[in-house]
Amino acid sequence: MKAIILTYAPISEQERSILQETKIYKLALNQHSRELRPNARIVSDYVLEKIYNNYPEKIISVRDTLRQKSNRVEYFDGEFKGATILAAIDYLVYKKYDEILLVGNNTVNNEQFKNDVKQEIDKIKHKAKIFQYSNGNFNLAVKTISEFCE
Repeated sequence: MKAIILTYAPISEQERSILQETKIYKLALNQHSRELRPNARIVSDYVLEKIYNNYPEKIISVRDTLRQKSNRVEYFDGEFKGATILAAIDYLVYKKYDEILLVGNNTVNNEQFKNDVKQEIDKIKHKAKIFQYSNGNFNLAVKTISEFCE
């Protein structure tokens, strides 16, 4: 099974169109990529209520809970490793997705944070075929969005 992780990373109009139309499961990080029509969002910071109130998709929450019960929220009991993108990979592997495309470029935050994310992905990349959509500053093979969505 294939899945795509969506971030704020820049994409072309052609890539945007492919992502909007694909039937592949799309998991957006936090508030990113509304226009790409994600199937769900994952949050690992304490922003669940804000995301819940502003986005209609199902939400996977790693560390935050709502006061009221909601069928739109799934609580994922994964280990928080310091970045939502890592929680997204762990969640998708847990859900048995075996091919994952990161539409992200690991350019946010400082050098230490970027290196920590790369090292954590290196530790789990054997659990699935994980690709980056461009030269995204990860130690991963590159697969274009169109190649992945074929």
